[in-house]
Formats: sequence, structure tokens, C-alpha cells
Amino acid sequence: MRGYSGPVTLIMGMAKAEGIYLSADFRVTEQPSRRLVDDAATKFLTIHYPPDQTGPKALMAYTGVAFAPDGTPMGIWLRETLRGESEVFDQSMVQLRQRLDRDIAPKRWPLAVNALALQGDKRYFGYVMRDVGAEFVFANGSGAARVLAEGHFERIRKLLSVRPRKVQDHMNLLAAINRKVAAKTPTVSPHCHVSYINGDDSTSSTSRTFTKPGDSVPFEMPMLLFGIDLTDMTRDFQARSEEFFRTKGATAMAPLDEDSINKGLKRRP
Repeated sequence: MRGYSGPVTLIMGMAKAEGIYLSADFRVTEQPSRRLVDDAATKFLTIHYPPDQTGPKALMAYTGVAFAPDGTPMGIWLRETLRGESEVFDQSMVQLRQRLDRDIAPKRWPLAVNALALQGDKRYFGYVMRDVGAEFVFANGSGAARVLAEGHFERIRKLLSVRPRKVQDHMNLLAAINRKVAAKTPTVSPHCHVSYINGDDSTSSTSRTFTKPGDSVPFEMPMLLFGIDLTDMTRDFQARSEEFFRTKGATAMAPLDEDSINKGLKRRP
């Protein structure tokens, strides 16, 4: 089966008083051979819903099949499916469920989309967003069993009532656990991406890819802001900025291509 990755990955999430955290690895392997297909697949997505300032914010990641039936990587399929017309969270999830039923379910390929969201002091998890209170942790994918067996899950759970000195401390912990699990689980990449969304003004949202020398992961920060897909624009701006600074300003930063921007804003039919 072309592009079939199976339910392989490691996703970890935390819901806390200060905000929500989500960690996702990058590896795609062929099943059942476990042959490495890609070690830089983007499996996560950040979404901000209207209204501005007070609307829900969600962190999503998927585990399972790596490509849609037409060959589109599932990370791209996910944001193309959810971008476009600005909707409230429940309508957005209905749209996602309908497209999953139409495009993925008939193939009977395993796929799980994890959604962790916050709005004000509330924290939610799942399609039909279940209130999980201010202290919640989950793990999913092929590495989840090892997270539990080696006591990492309990380590995270004990921190749910502890406010970190810096949110970076919790992000570092999730990345360290991912790397430890990857050392014994060939379907999990040692490098991962950890995102954080703040629940109040005492901290700020942040996002980072955790790599070590030898790891190779392209710059990718997939994000939907009120239905607008900022992913390609951010990637393009990053590339233009790097070239501008590399040449010490000798290469002018050309304006973004309007046609490409408009194409990238269209919802997947």
C-alpha cells in the first residue's frame, strides 16, 4: 500500500493552568516492514479560531497513515481541509469529520487526529471537545506504550499541578522524553516539535523544533489564523530573510507572490 505509515509516531500533550503543550515527532515508516520513508514529516498544526483574543486555540497532531489517497502528505491535507472560511471550533471539527469520512475512512487506513484546545480557563480534548479540567496529559502513537512503561507518563502527570519557572522547562522535558523513547522505538524520530499556547498573559505562546547535530528538519510552522493559512507565507518569508542576511542586504527581499498566496488560502475541495 503506497505511503501507508501505520499508527506510528509519538504525540504527547499536557493541559495545565498556564496553557497547553503538544509534542510530535517527525518520522514516517512503511508498515509492516518499518522501512524509513521520511524523517522530516510535519505532523502538527496550530489553529486560532475567532473571535480575536477570546476565541479557542488548538494544537493538533496526527498518527497513522502518512498520505491521503491522492498522495498529499497528511499534514498538508489537514491544514488544507481546515483552512478557508473562518468558522467556530465546532463547525471546523464537523468539516474535518466529514472530510475524514469521505477521503480516508473508505480506504480503512488507521488515522487518529489529536486535538488539544483551550479557551479562557477551560481545556478540551478530542473531536467533540471534552472538558478535561486544568490538569490533563495524554500520549498517542507507537511510542506511547513505552512512555507509560518507562515511567515518563507519571513524571509528566506529577508536573500538572506545578507551574514551571519557564514554559521552556516543560518543552525541554517533552523533547527529552521523545528522544529517550526514540532510542528504543524505531518508528519514532529522535527529533520532535513542541508547541505551547498560553492560557493567560503571564506567559507567551512559543513553538520550537528540538534537534541535535546531524538531525535535518526543514523550517515548518504550520498555522491557521482565523482560517488564513500562514504556513507557506511564513516559510517563504523565512527563506527570503535568510538570503537577505546571508548576502548582507545585497539581495533585496522581493514581495510575496500574490497568486501563490491566494492559491494557498483555498480550502481543499
